[in-house]
Amino acid sequence: MNRRDIVIGLVVLAVVVGAVYWTRSRQQASVVTSPSPAPSIEESLESRFNLQIPEDVEKADLTDVSGGDGSGIATRKLEAGLFSHTVLADLPDPTPGTFYEGWLVRGREGEANFAFISTGKLGIAKGGYLLEFSSRTDYSDYTGVVVTSEKVDDKKPETHILEGSF
Repeated sequence: MNRRDIVIGLVVLAVVVGAVYWTRSRQQASVVTSPSPAPSIEESLESRFNLQIPEDVEKADLTDVSGGDGSGIATRKLEAGLFSHTVLADLPDPTPGTFYEGWLVRGREGEANFAFISTGKLGIAKGGYLLEFSSRTDYSDYTGVVVTSEKVDDKKPETHILEGSF
């Protein structure tokens, strides 16, 4: 065996080792992928309702406080003297004889400035529930949002289902 055969053998061995190393590093890189984060409430609802929530509104995530798995998002905006408020909710159908109602809340119960106003009944919309409210009154100091299950339309909140705040 001469020197030329040894050099050729070493070069071939180096190429084979390099190819094996390169192949394995590519396989490991494709296996080691970070899991994609769970979609936010906003992303889930935008997908479910097939709509885009504007960027120029204040948003509040609504979480289920009733032990269920409902969720929602509320928006509000004051522009040109018009206060607008929207609720998108992913909720199960209400039990017969009940309905969902939206509320804006100011302060905390027991405080002197505590108040709530009904923003109306939530209606069925594209597989979920939707509420659209507008008023010439500025409700910007009402920072809490509640969705309740109601039996009686008496403008008094009953069973809290979703809650959140701006």
